[in-house]
Amino acid sequence: MPVRLQCINVYRVSLLYLVLMNSLLEALVVLGVVNTDSSASFSGPTNIKQRQAIRDSWLKLIENVHNIKHYFVIGSLNLSKETFVSIKQEQHFNNDLIVLPNVVDAYHNLSKKILETFVWLDNSNFTYNFVLKCDDDSFIQIKDLSTELKHYHIQNKSHKLYWGFFNGRAQVKKRGKWKESNWILCDYYLPYALGGGYVLSESLVNFIATNAHQLRLFQSEDVSVGVWLASVSGIERRHDPRFDTEYVSRGCSNSYLVTHKHNTEDMVQLFKTIQSKGMLCLEEYKKRNSYIYNWEAPPSQCCIRNNASIP
Repeated sequence: MPVRLQCINVYRVSLLYLVLMNSLLEALVVLGVVNTDSSASFSGPTNIKQRQAIRDSWLKLIENVHNIKHYFVIGSLNLSKETFVSIKQEQHFNNDLIVLPNVVDAYHNLSKKILETFVWLDNSNFTYNFVLKCDDDSFIQIKDLSTELKHYHIQNKSHKLYWGFFNGRAQVKKRGKWKESNWILCDYYLPYALGGGYVLSESLVNFIATNAHQLRLFQSEDVSVGVWLASVSGIERRHDPRFDTEYVSRGCSNSYLVTHKHNTEDMVQLFKTIQSKGMLCLEEYKKRNSYIYNWEAPPSQCCIRNNASIP
């Protein structure tokens, strides 16, 4: 059966889904979540420039793929009349917005936004195998990533893939906007893939959506997903340094599939470099070392940056 790619983008409170399909895949979904906040790297219902930068950069890498479509998903509860009118105008010109009417679009509500988005996707008519969630300041090598997922789909009949850049030694935040007031599980967050970009199999999205009313929401969306999936059996947690999704970028490597913390000008420049040079970076460089996750060690000892050759 032919496969199509559905793409949806919702602000961090937005979500961006891409659903990819081909003759080998029933479907591939890419979900991108963007942030709501006043700082430059976040986005919200009024953040048109970030959405347009995505349209003008890495989404163009798939614009000639006729079975791929993208959307930006917005929580519209309590939006001002002016903002709602702006969203209607944006939808008129781009026809790529999906609105979640019962979700407040705010950073503190991001976990709720992700949860409702998974529910929306699970209740949709899309046939898909994977979801990529990303932020609106993330640049995606979407063709390379989708090719890897197609190969994975061929080689793995049972899909419980959780793929990204994992952390198991993150200490629980006690202050600031990430403060977790009701965290009682342990003195570290449970292992989770960082929120700048991660992939979930459809079966895991379905698990979360099916149990949505039973799941506890934490302040950080990526931490919440890690907790929700912690007890699910048979998951393949695939740590991949090609996901440059830490709180600061590690630099630029042509091997990166997802790279995070880019402003709108960066997005367009990365796209132009791919178009002109066939690669992501004008020049590769490293700001900080990466690590390979040690799944045999306790989570607090998982992630040692002792190999400079890792991208």
